[in-house]
Amino acid sequence: MELASKYEPKEVESKWYQYWLDNHLFSSKPDGREPYTVVIPPPNVTGVLHMGHMLNNTIQDILVRRARMEGKNACWVPGTDHASIATEAKVVNKLAQQGIKKTDLVRDEFLRHAWNWTHEHGGIILQQLHKLGASCDWDRTAFTMDKTRSESVIKVFCDLYDKGLIYRGVRMVNWDPQAQTALSDEEVVYKDEHSKLYYLKYRVVEDPKHYAIVATTRPETIMGDTAMCINPNDPKNTWLKGKHVIVPLVGREIPIIEDEYVDIEFGTGCLKVTPAHDINDHALGLKHNLETIDIFNDNGTISEAAGLYVGVDRMEVRKQITIDLQQAGLMEKVEDYNNKVGFSERTNVPIEPKLSTQWFLNMQHFADMALPPVMENEIRFYPSKYKNTYRHWLENIKDWCISRQLWWGHRIPAYYFTVGGKRECVVASSVEEALTKAKQQDSTLTSADLQQDEDCLDTWFSSCYGPSLSSMESINLIMKKSIIIIPHQI
Repeated sequence: MELASKYEPKEVESKWYQYWLDNHLFSSKPDGREPYTVVIPPPNVTGVLHMGHMLNNTIQDILVRRARMEGKNACWVPGTDHASIATEAKVVNKLAQQGIKKTDLVRDEFLRHAWNWTHEHGGIILQQLHKLGASCDWDRTAFTMDKTRSESVIKVFCDLYDKGLIYRGVRMVNWDPQAQTALSDEEVVYKDEHSKLYYLKYRVVEDPKHYAIVATTRPETIMGDTAMCINPNDPKNTWLKGKHVIVPLVGREIPIIEDEYVDIEFGTGCLKVTPAHDINDHALGLKHNLETIDIFNDNGTISEAAGLYVGVDRMEVRKQITIDLQQAGLMEKVEDYNNKVGFSERTNVPIEPKLSTQWFLNMQHFADMALPPVMENEIRFYPSKYKNTYRHWLENIKDWCISRQLWWGHRIPAYYFTVGGKRECVVASSVEEALTKAKQQDSTLTSADLQQDEDCLDTWFSSCYGPSLSSMESINLIMKKSIIIIPHQI
């Protein structure tokens, strides 16, 4: 008998994989055996598997198959994530190729295009997992936008809101001017940039022959300046205390304030304060009761509030304002400067810090539950050095912006209505339930008087809290379990 010279996977793998499927060898139903369940971290429905997925899924498959061989009731649940920003960007680009703008469509029309895209591309990843030989229980395949998961997401949102852990407010967020939506900190990628440092001349009101010099990487934001700030301990700028300056080109008089936040060694030690467009400047603005001027439209062009360069893209304004400042004699010098700039992970455009009304999840509550098990070694990290990384992260946690200005995703279950000239809001799992709540304030209201929030939820909120958690009690239960976490960096 002649032996094959080499292994031919095409002749073997598809045959046996189909046999496994036909005989339901991966199927799992509750019985008396010890359960062993893994929920696959859902890959984005828009893409294809990459090497990180391959490693991740191979490890999961090994663990699940080992548990199955040990006689446990092993269940590996497959699924995909609807990927709000990525999918919407794909659909918008496809429509643009057909000469259609998103703004030309109503929400339902756009969602039909998004669902068509998902049905066309969503199965690619699952087919790839088949080719890998993944031993998933395919009868349990889930999608974060299917009926079961969607109901769960809305239930959890309402539950967290009723417990006071979700709120709506005006906060500084990361804004993607191309996708025109807020982003979480984790969706911002910082890149090293070869930039410029511009030294701008602000004329001193009380001493018109002299100028205070400010070094900035963003001259295009001067239209939003509402103060200049110096460090009170900076001897070289003592002469500026209590004075006022004129914003170059703009002509607006602004005060010089003092705060130890200012880095004495950076530039000249003078800081232009633009509360609407920098997180630290915003903090200074609140502390010193400064005016806030938002000079950017949602698409990154200059707004009417700026008074100059209205309607021009921010990057074009940077080029033009540099020329205009030099011609006006208000630019002392320009230096090469290397710095880190935040880019949108999805659209790869520079993000814009922006004051915006959004929905937030109180993360301190979760940090208080999640930190002790790790510090007390109930949960262990491998390598152990990541324990300190985890601690630093949770001790400096910030509330999570969970709303996105998108149409593809789970729409936020908040409903607005007007009573006595005042806009009110209720959160409910359905319009019927919302109407019942609203009628407690005005019995004459009808469903036509209710307007649902236009925003949808961050995909990570949907894929994390919806499918896996039905209540706060579930979170408590999970955090009490002793598990081992292996960071993806290794």
